[in-house]
Amino acid sequence: MKIAVISDVHGNIWALEAVLKDIEQRKIVDIFDLGDSLYGPLEPKKTFELFRSNNIKSIKGNEDNLILDSVSKENNNPTINYVINQLDQEAFEWLKKIPNERLLNDSIIMFHGTHSNNSEYLVEKLYSDHIGIKTQEELNTLLSEVNQQIVLCGHSHTPRLVELGDKTIINPGSVGLQAYDDNLPMFHKIENHSSKARYCILDLEDKIRINHLAISYDFEKAARKAEQNNRRDWAQWIRTGRV
Repeated sequence: MKIAVISDVHGNIWALEAVLKDIEQRKIVDIFDLGDSLYGPLEPKKTFELFRSNNIKSIKGNEDNLILDSVSKENNNPTINYVINQLDQEAFEWLKKIPNERLLNDSIIMFHGTHSNNSEYLVEKLYSDHIGIKTQEELNTLLSEVNQQIVLCGHSHTPRLVELGDKTIINPGSVGLQAYDDNLPMFHKIENHSSKARYCILDLEDKIRINHLAISYDFEKAARKAEQNNRRDWAQWIRTGRV
């Protein structure tokens, strides 16, 4: 049995279409998403419709919660208002219903950030001048309540494979956004230095095999859409994978 794992699409339907085409060519049916699916100055509604038509099994990311929490607020940023205005009631109901985590079986668990906080990086550790990797002790502490051997997470948009002895952490990377900056919990930049959409395949037969993939797509369409919505920063991130 093979499954495809995607994450952090951020409304980038052009990247998602390319990834789904690659998945279809590989004759993989089961697709799991690790959250942050719709937020961004791109095509949130069409992305939701593609999720629904392809029966993608999703979980909540921090930006999914942001959409839901912002519906009744008046002082939102223009991008969140754009997303809210694009989505219909069916999309909002879908966001409400998707879980915070998912168990594929006794051995595999999925969540967006950490087991207890989908706004926290699981693997990455922030310093004032760079991003590092947490120690094995720090990772074991964060996963102390996780009994599964395979941990699938997203949030950092960075493809990762980290082995901890009895556990393996896999981050498929981001389908839709290969760079960004953020002020929380301190200012930092994520850069993958490539425009390509990322996802991974897990082959669950006997010993698990993990295949990280980078897929080319028409990123100019996504970048131009971001520019139309006054997000030149997103356009830069999409085109170059750099901040």
